[in-house]
Order: sequence, then structure tokens, then C-alpha cells
Amino acid sequence: MNRKEKPAFDLDNDGEMLPEYDFSKAVRANTAFRIGEDATDELALEEFWRKLGYEVERITEATPRSSKAPDFLLNLHGTAVAVCEVKSMGNFDYTVKVNHQDGTATETQHNWQETNRERVLHRADLGQDQLFSWNKGHALANLFVFVNHDPRVRQEEIADTLRAMDGIDATFWFEVEEDGALNSKPSVIASHEGWQRLKDQLGLIVDAKQVLTAAA
Repeated sequence: MNRKEKPAFDLDNDGEMLPEYDFSKAVRANTAFRIGEDATDELALEEFWRKLGYEVERITEATPRSSKAPDFLLNLHGTAVAVCEVKSMGNFDYTVKVNHQDGTATETQHNWQETNRERVLHRADLGQDQLFSWNKGHALANLFVFVNHDPRVRQEEIADTLRAMDGIDATFWFEVEEDGALNSKPSVIASHEGWQRLKDQLGLIVDAKQVLTAAA
């Protein structure tokens, strides 16, 4: 159906045509838990874990629109060791396009939260809920992966809050390069207990230079 014929929103009575919303960069499927999903980033992270020596399984459920399942199950030598949820964040969360009577259009970009800190933590909260809902009892390690496409965001400003989040054993913070490629050396944010679980359960060692080594 043409949105101009049956629009979902009404603007001020100024004769303008109604806005068309483009959520293609923000939401994948019709649930809040899909906010921050990016298929390209997920593929890159799948390859990242494989290169470290883990067997990666996609977690799928029969009802994806209402699913709160995280993205990956990580196995080491055939044994499940961790669940992983990937969230991405660009400069803006969504775009509003307004068509005008003269045939032109204007676009404005917006975010769901007011500050960049709130935007990151909102995604972390969603990821935490997804990890909890699937990994009941916390038998496996909970890994939150954040892929940052916004150069204005600095992980140092948010690291302490991420480190203290209950039930997330470690946050792997990836930056995206100017050419769009994922930096293969993430910053790992974890509490003392989180570091220990990475070592004991995943066989993952992180040295002082944040270089990752997985046990053979």
C-alpha cells in the first residue's frame, strides 16, 4: 500500500505531505530486541570467533519476530562454552523522510536515546536480557559484543559501567575502520571474575596489549 494514500502519522496542518520512515539501518524484524542488529557485522564476528579456534553455531528459534535468543553459541572441542550477542551502533538510529508538495524531500536523522552513553547502554541492556533469557542459570559464559560505527563514541567513557553489568562476563568492543572493515583487535572489558571465566571456561587469554589467544 502506498504510504501517501494511507499515512501512519499526521503532521501539522501546513499542507505538507506525510513522512516516510526508513528504519533499514536500525531495526531488523518487528521487536525491540532487534535494535542494533547488523547482518554484516554478525558475519564478521562469526569469522572472528572461528579464527580463534571456536566452533560457532547460529542460535535460531521458530518465531524470530518475538525471539530474544542471542546470536551465537560458541563451542570448544565440541563442548559449549559461551553464548554471544552482537549489537552494532552507527551515527544515527533512524531516518525520517518528509516529502513536500513541490516534489522535493527532506531527511532528518535521529536517535532513540539522547546521549551516546545512553545509546550504548540501551544496547547493552537488551543484550544482557537476551543472554539471560537463553543462558538460564549462567552455565555458559555470557559475551556481549559491541560494534561501534560512530567515531564520536569512546569506550573509555562507558567501560566502567559495562564492566559492572551483572551477568555479562565480558564485553568485546570493536571499532569499525574508515573503509568499513571491522578492526580485528577488540578492547576486552571485564571484571576480575569475568577475566577468570574467560580463561577457565573459554581457554581465552588476553595479554597486557589486549592480544587474544585461545587455548588449543
